[in-house]
Amino acid sequence: MSRIGYKSISSGSKGNCSIVWDDENLLVFDFGISLRRFRNPVLELGVPMDAISVFITHEHSDHASGLGILKKNLSVDLYTRNRTAMAIGIESYTIKNELVLGNFRVSAVSVSHDAVDPVAYIVENGNAKISIVSDLGYPDENLIAKMSGSDLLAVEANHDLGMLMEGSYPQILKKRISSNHGHLSNEQSADLIGKVCKADSDIVLTHLSQENNTPEIATATVRKYLEGNGIRYSSLSCASQSDGSRIYYLEI
Repeated sequence: MSRIGYKSISSGSKGNCSIVWDDENLLVFDFGISLRRFRNPVLELGVPMDAISVFITHEHSDHASGLGILKKNLSVDLYTRNRTAMAIGIESYTIKNELVLGNFRVSAVSVSHDAVDPVAYIVENGNAKISIVSDLGYPDENLIAKMSGSDLLAVEANHDLGMLMEGSYPQILKKRISSNHGHLSNEQSADLIGKVCKADSDIVLTHLSQENNTPEIATATVRKYLEGNGIRYSSLSCASQSDGSRIYYLEI
């Protein structure tokens, strides 16, 4: 049976990148890592690299810093919003709402974050649906509707609010992170996931703060919320800065 794959290569404030692929196309979401950090796992997976499409969520360096080197060394098509491309200082194709690449349909959904035009991405191929949602202060109803029924949810769980508020960050940074234009807390992530997941959804928590969160706290918070509300799911794990996530295969 045909299938698509998903893997987070790196996730966190020091660099983000994830990939989705089928037999013909490789889709890359964000590129805040080195070319070597990207190339090695992709080669190990045996993923085709002759048709690479890169989608950028927003211009912050942990999501876009490696684009220049990537474009110099590999043949890639870059997609993002116009204002994001201008902020990065790089040429790209525009994705306003959605586009079709091979058997993939990729939808860009506007989110609330302190960037010029940030988006989340919804990826569909046959019957498989993946939501890649990171760097947002809160989820609005449009995003929730677009994410609903995803087979795989890669969703930000950036911080434990208590750790953030009691930690060493300056007050202005704490205010930014916890604002409606900042990042999702574990509790916010749990609430969002609870609204959109289905009984066979795989859940990957992403963009965990190394200072204000831990994988144990994030997974425990989300698990407690989901199970306490009778919400079923297939699996729950965290992507890391060093190793990303495991490989997921979805039947299409």
